Amino acid sequence: MGLDNIKVYRGNPLMMGATVIGESVNFAITAKTKSRCELVLYEKGKEEAAAKIPFENGEVIGNVYAMSVTGLDYKKYDYNFSVNGEIVMDQYARAVSGKKEWGKVPKKLKGSIVSDEYDWQGDAPLNIPYDDTILYRLHVRGFTKHASSKAKHKGTYLGIVEKIPYLKELGITMVELMPAYEFAEIREEPATLMRGDFQIASPSINYWGYTDAFAFAPKASFAYTDKPGGEVEEFKYMVRELHKNGIEVSMEFYFPQGTNPKMILDCLHYWVMEYHIDGIHANCEETVMKMIQTDNLLCTTKIFTYSFASDMDFYQRSTETRNLANFNDDFMVSARRFLKGDEDMLNTIAYKIKANPPGATTINYVANHNTFTLYDMVSYDQKYNEANGENNKDGAVYNYSWNCGAEGDTRKRKIRDLRKKQIKNALCLVLLSQGVPMLYAGDEMCNSQKGNNNPYCLDNEISWTNWNTTAMAKEILEFTKKLIRFRKEHKILHLPEETRQMDYKSFGLPDMSYHGTKAWYADFSNFNRHFSVMYCGKYAQEYCGKDEPDMYIAYNMHWENQQFGVPSARNKKQWKVVFSTDSEVEPEMEIDRTFFVKGRSITVLLAG
Repeated sequence: MGLDNIKVYRGNPLMMGATVIGESVNFAITAKTKSRCELVLYEKGKEEAAAKIPFENGEVIGNVYAMSVTGLDYKKYDYNFSVNGEIVMDQYARAVSGKKEWGKVPKKLKGSIVSDEYDWQGDAPLNIPYDDTILYRLHVRGFTKHASSKAKHKGTYLGIVEKIPYLKELGITMVELMPAYEFAEIREEPATLMRGDFQIASPSINYWGYTDAFAFAPKASFAYTDKPGGEVEEFKYMVRELHKNGIEVSMEFYFPQGTNPKMILDCLHYWVMEYHIDGIHANCEETVMKMIQTDNLLCTTKIFTYSFASDMDFYQRSTETRNLANFNDDFMVSARRFLKGDEDMLNTIAYKIKANPPGATTINYVANHNTFTLYDMVSYDQKYNEANGENNKDGAVYNYSWNCGAEGDTRKRKIRDLRKKQIKNALCLVLLSQGVPMLYAGDEMCNSQKGNNNPYCLDNEISWTNWNTTAMAKEILEFTKKLIRFRKEHKILHLPEETRQMDYKSFGLPDMSYHGTKAWYADFSNFNRHFSVMYCGKYAQEYCGKDEPDMYIAYNMHWENQQFGVPSARNKKQWKVVFSTDSEVEPEMEIDRTFFVKGRSITVLLAG
């Protein structure tokens, strides 16, 4: 069917972009009143326009121009718009033609017309509550691009599908994708930036994706398929397969200041409805964020941002589901400072461990994309960002890290053992706290960026996840799996409500209590670096249907052994060691009213 048979009717101005509706395609664009607007069609693979169709017979309301085209074999054509003679790319494009090759400057970008039809095989939202969520944050390309991943479809959505068995075994319940829509990862001409007395060329690659983008379209270069528009189906396949295996999908979006708020909402609605994503990590202006958090269509979608307002009264009245979460560095900074033994950290870390507010919960992590990895956090005191081309002036100055006695890689066993213990301590702080735990991909297997805390412009082995198989990496991976299983087995560690530090149900013990050298007396003096937390297992009964054993967690970040006082457990039960980050502590060891915890270690007891 050629272009001679097409007919143009008034379109729907509420459906922006190109939308396939049965045998017709609705096209809509915004332009100033009385602009001369045209639809420009191209045969796939060709640069010259095949036809230009004016919006004369379309619907014009305000600044929106809309037409409905019938008789168009849309699978054979790409499109753009023309406004007053200037070619304009559709910001609502569902797929982008010309962006298949990563890191290559396209000759001309065009929108691809795609149908939203897909066999979801009965897929539905998993709706895993925050208190049961284990979050895993990754970069689609970097997750499987490294040779060590042994993935057949490296750096793609299918690469993630290949790693589903790994994610399930690890215990992950949600993956969060860094921007995986059609962002501009390369500039035609690198700009020149000034940095003090230096003049340096800005990098041509924006690996992370926090830049200009066509946010409705999945990134074509992250797809394995060469089929035009095939990235749409491949992304949906990835989501469907993750859902089949009990894993939710969240995606991060970056909307530059000044982005139209309606377009942002339209975009988020589209991804939730058409791609079945379960979570949205939104970076946008505060006023737009308020629209998102009160949007009725998104009220059961997990929504992450860096700082939700503390006053949630209106929002809490409008929804029964807690779907908001603060995703910021507060926990990370506090945990890192506590881990390396800074003074006056006990009050802060004790609060962070229990934080689980009713309005917006907290995401707990010790490493993220814009800081040291977990392994580098215990291996470097300084950043090493020279590869970024900015004379090591980019990236965070303060990383709150400690190299444990040597900068970078070392063969000294004492230092390597200490680093291993510190990594386990960090994982315990994340996974034994009440908020939502988040792992940055590769941290569970000692992934290193060689001291680079800001590899935003690097597409190489520094920024890719290294699937380490060293003895240390294997030990940390097994420890992480065990820790996640332990968290899942004990609901008292991830309650849907924040603990009150009271025995408000008369079970014989407070739901949560703090202790120190003496039972019931936590000393949070500025010079102290140790404290403990006890949970009354019966407070989990309401949520898991069983009376769990009482739990006692001793945190000692002093470099010397410290004594801990242990309260009596309920029903005259005996405390026993379950595990410790210190390899010399034996599991199943019985504990009396006091015991010593090795320096820089965490020990967990259960009453049985």
